[in-house]
Amino acid sequence: MILTLNRKTKTPDGIFGTLEVDVHPFTCVTLEKLDRAIPAGTYNIEFTYSPAFNRIMPLLDVPQREGIRIHWANYPNQLEGCIAVGDKVDGDAVDDSRIAFNQLWNIIHGVAPLNIMVNDIPA
Repeated sequence: MILTLNRKTKTPDGIFGTLEVDVHPFTCVTLEKLDRAIPAGTYNIEFTYSPAFNRIMPLLDVPQREGIRIHWANYPNQLEGCIAVGDKVDGDAVDDSRIAFNQLWNIIHGVAPLNIMVNDIPA
């Protein structure tokens, strides 16, 4: 299974995009902290225990980075390089992040192999 994150717009603090699943009609919006965003590329996703969330969460295998996850958050300052999901962009935030995460989780949890392709904003 492949997730595709297409970055669309930037604000002074965040990068917003969309996330799609190749084998499912699910789409959501994404938020990343602008100054901590991961490089564009394709990354393996594993499911590991997150002490911060006290549960199993998706972990991206990003070279020279640790703890890069997909999770819920609403604002760029809640992120340290991770990707937050939501159902719509609201100014410099995303709304209904936990709902979007749970919907995504129901599709991807336990899937292997699982990869994410991160695409930059088109020039």
